[in-house]
Amino acid sequence: MSRVLIGEYKKVEDFSVPLRQASKFILADVEANFVSEGGLVGGWQPLAPATAIGRARAGFGGEHPILQKTGSLRRSFYPRVSKKKAIIRSRSPYFAYHQSLKPRTKIPRRAMLVLTERTKQNIVQSFNQFLRFK
Repeated sequence: MSRVLIGEYKKVEDFSVPLRQASKFILADVEANFVSEGGLVGGWQPLAPATAIGRARAGFGGEHPILQKTGSLRRSFYPRVSKKKAIIRSRSPYFAYHQSLKPRTKIPRRAMLVLTERTKQNIVQSFNQFLRFK
């Protein structure tokens, strides 16, 4: 994306409008990933049998929905947008562990924040449209 914008970047001081739109695209993918239990990344690994049993006993349902026992992780995502940068953050202390590519032995990787090809195209289109009117 940066290659596309490199020529126009110097002319524009405030990219907050397309960055806000980009944040919305990405947050929509995060939501879609929760709804589909990792569908954008090929599906999240099922809960361990002991975890599913413990959740069912606690009244949270058995195996589903994954990563949504209380809903706090799903609600934890928010954008931080400035004139030249957008960051999607999570208030959850365990988000980074699930997202990480580091090797693991107990909890499997269940990526929530991904940048799909469709979203990349939407972001580029949003920037192109923004720059046409500048």
